[in-house]
Amino acid sequence: MKKLIVFLFLASIFFAGFEVYAYDISKDDTLYIGGESVGIKLNNGIYVVGTFGIENNGVIYKPWAEAGLREGDRIISLNGIDVLTTKDLLNVLSDTRDNSVLIVYERNNKIIESVITPAYDDDSYSLGLYIKDCILGVGTLTYYISEANIFGSLGHKITDDEFYSGQIYEARVTDIVYPTNERAGEKKATIISDSIGSIVKNTNTGVHGNGTTSFDTADMTRHGFKTRDEINLGKAEIWTCVSGTSVEKFEIEITNLQKQKNKDIKGITFRVTDQELISRAGGIIQGMSGSPIVQDNMLIGAVTHVSLKDSKLAYGIYIEWMFEDMGINVID
Repeated sequence: MKKLIVFLFLASIFFAGFEVYAYDISKDDTLYIGGESVGIKLNNGIYVVGTFGIENNGVIYKPWAEAGLREGDRIISLNGIDVLTTKDLLNVLSDTRDNSVLIVYERNNKIIESVITPAYDDDSYSLGLYIKDCILGVGTLTYYISEANIFGSLGHKITDDEFYSGQIYEARVTDIVYPTNERAGEKKATIISDSIGSIVKNTNTGVHGNGTTSFDTADMTRHGFKTRDEINLGKAEIWTCVSGTSVEKFEIEITNLQKQKNKDIKGITFRVTDQELISRAGGIIQGMSGSPIVQDNMLIGAVTHVSLKDSKLAYGIYIEWMFEDMGINVID
């Protein structure tokens, strides 16, 4: 079905089979600090992003018009079968042929039932819809706790939409788009592996989950971490990738630390002082979200935002808040 198109939108996501559980981590424990670029895929259901007419023997068919579908609707089921991905929808369509079937979709939180008749398009059947079934973005891995098989990344939510499943993948940085006035720069990256992690939470503090058997820590290093009351103003580093797959360390200056009692993604204010990073990327850019912030070789947080007016001025989240959303309890 060559006209049933999946759009993958860059943002810089079914819980079955995974369990988020409480895990105690001591201030004397170590964990793997990230910095690697990761591709993030969030499956959030089938959404209509456009429509088209189907010509057959000189007649234009518009199945979507019959059913009342329009851009922004989320398709829930077809012919009584739940559909979460494009593959699900194609499988059901192959069995319906040109028979009218029940379609259930959602619009503005309202469930609508209607009838739709697929039309023959070249060598298959079509609904005349352009659709997307996932969000695909680039971020940075923050940490991995091997003893609990838990990872955290991004440092902020990737989307407000609900998600049904999600994965992370190793990624290679292929290009850097430099920031301009009022516009953030961006990492360009490609996925280079099968899934290395399954996402179980997409929260205000990041994208969290469990590693797969493909998660590789061979090039990662273990260090301790600091709680927010132990962090100091002054010199620190961010660990990130600006070329290929190599994690590099760049100097920053922490200029402000918010005294927070509740989770917030802008607890750390810092300025990039490393001329190498400024030269190669212009400062902090999209795709660096989740880059570990390290002070005295200890993880203290993750990069979350950059100022649009000054790409060298940026913000980070305390690592405790990321821990909290995955049930990781810091103990003495």
